Amino acid sequence: MKKIAIPAALVVSATAVILYGMWASRPAAEVYVVQRGTAISAVYGTVKVVASITINIRARSNGTVRFSDRIASNSVVGLVVTQGELLATITNEDLDREITKAETELQAAEGRRRIGPPSQQQLNTQEALLARLEKLAQMQNVPAADLERTRNDVQSLRERVRAEQLEQDREVAIYREQAGVLQDRKAHCFITSPIGGYLNGINCLNGEFITDGSTPFVVATASTFLEGQINEEDVGQVLPQMKAAVRLYSYANRDFTATVSQVLPTANNQRYTITLTLDKAPPNLMSGMTGEMNIVAGRRENALIVPSRAVLADRVFVVKDDVVKPRAVKVGFRNLERAEILEGLKEGEQVVVADQDLFRPGQRVRVVTINM
Repeated sequence: MKKIAIPAALVVSATAVILYGMWASRPAAEVYVVQRGTAISAVYGTVKVVASITINIRARSNGTVRFSDRIASNSVVGLVVTQGELLATITNEDLDREITKAETELQAAEGRRRIGPPSQQQLNTQEALLARLEKLAQMQNVPAADLERTRNDVQSLRERVRAEQLEQDREVAIYREQAGVLQDRKAHCFITSPIGGYLNGINCLNGEFITDGSTPFVVATASTFLEGQINEEDVGQVLPQMKAAVRLYSYANRDFTATVSQVLPTANNQRYTITLTLDKAPPNLMSGMTGEMNIVAGRRENALIVPSRAVLADRVFVVKDDVVKPRAVKVGFRNLERAEILEGLKEGEQVVVADQDLFRPGQRVRVVTINM
């Protein structure tokens, strides 16, 4: 039987194909090469953009609310308003009737006072009579008793006129006060913005009946600050003037820096509130935006650094010669992105950074190197 010679090149090529197929069939492991850098101890928390001042504008009268023309045609949250701008008027028909009645009564009382006391004409008549009697008395043509009686009548009428004048003045004062109180109530029917800013809430419909004490509008200032929430076990590390790295979900590809302004001394469900100021806020920053933060509590240079997602509790997966092996490590500073390794790794080693639950010790993998 004739033997067929197979060229060595074909054998090598076939072997290479087989080896490549075996290598390509291995699961891919994303690894990071351990290197030195800056280790940062950071306190994680959530943040929310909050308006510097938010005011609930309360109605001070019952009635039907009528939006101003500008609000009615642009009744959307976010509309810019100026301080003192009329937002709406409350129509209260009962109050309007009371005002009309009070003003009518006041005008009538003022008219009566202009005419004078009812007894004034009678007093004038008696005073004229007294004057004639006194002239006649000088000629001794009037009995002394008649003169004295007339004098007593005039004195009584004068006292009555003074009393009637006081009563008319009191009546005018009462009606004027009542009208003033009703006008003050009417002034409460005009809802104006106490500050310049924007409408943060419209809680009623145009033409809806609202009650005294309800909140038809909410106004907030355009200026904002960051309100952060941190866990109880971390609050002891945070002090004013510390720097924080902030990422807002509305700006996915941008990182911001902020400065801690204040740590509030009370907790809510073991969460403490802090306030921060963005070092450079974007022009379209709006109240209600949320995100995450890392407050820098410590820093070490020339430390061994790995991605935080590579560390599972106190263990990492190391890839050496394409073989996965678990390794215990001691972790130092840690934040959302980076972790400092104090013991267990050396510079240049490779650690798995994703899907660690898919690998088992001793498994061969195909290495895919990534950067942090």
